[in-house]
Amino acid sequence: MNANVSFRHMESSSSLREYAESKLARTCDKYVQGKVDATAVMSVEKHWHIADFTLYIKGFTVKAKERSEDMYSSIDLALDKIEKQLRRHKDRLKDRQQRSTGHSRLFRMGVVAPLDNDGDFEDSDFAEDYELYPAPEEPSEVAVDGTDGAVEVEVEGGSTVKVLRNQEYSAQPMSLEEAVVQLDLLSDREFYIFTNAESQNINIVYKRHDGNVGLIETA
Repeated sequence: MNANVSFRHMESSSSLREYAESKLARTCDKYVQGKVDATAVMSVEKHWHIADFTLYIKGFTVKAKERSEDMYSSIDLALDKIEKQLRRHKDRLKDRQQRSTGHSRLFRMGVVAPLDNDGDFEDSDFAEDYELYPAPEEPSEVAVDGTDGAVEVEVEGGSTVKVLRNQEYSAQPMSLEEAVVQLDLLSDREFYIFTNAESQNINIVYKRHDGNVGLIETA
C-alpha cells in the first residue's frame, strides 16, 4: 500500500502519521488484494479535528471524512466508515480486473454562483468536487468561456451569473453495476459521472431520497 499523510493548519505529527498509516494498512489487508494508493489529510478548523481519507483501489475510489474534538478519534471514525464500505463490496473489489472496457468520454463540469451572490471564491474551494475525474490527456480544441477564472455570463433578461469554474474532465468507462458500487463507496457524494461501457455514452448515477439510485442516460 502506498500512503501519503499530510497536515493542514496544524503541525506535522509523526505519531499521528504512524497511527493513520498502520490502521489504514490493517483495514485494507482485510478486504483488498493488490495495489492500494491512499491519501490522508489531517486538518484543524476551529475546535474540529478533521481526518479525510481517499483510497484508489482497482479503478474505484473510496472516500471518508470525519471530525471530532480529537484527531485520533477522527481517524478511527473515518476508517470505521471506510471499513464498512470495503466489507460491503469485498467480493467486487477482489474480482474486478484492471481491464479496458472502452474509451473514456469527456464532459464539462462547472460551478455557477447564484445571481445575488457577491462572495469571493478560490478554485481550491471546489477541489473535492473534481478530484474523482481526471483531466483529459489532451486538452480539447473547443474553447469554452470560463475555464479557470471566474467570469460573468449574460442570461435571458439581461441579468448575469458568475461562472466560477468550468473545466473538461474524463469519465471512466465502467458498467452500470460498477458505477453504482462506486457511488456507494463515495459516502460524501450525491452523484457519479461515468462512461457506460456498453453504450459508450456519458451516464450519471445519483442517490435518491428514497434510498434507491437514479440513472441519467445521454444519447
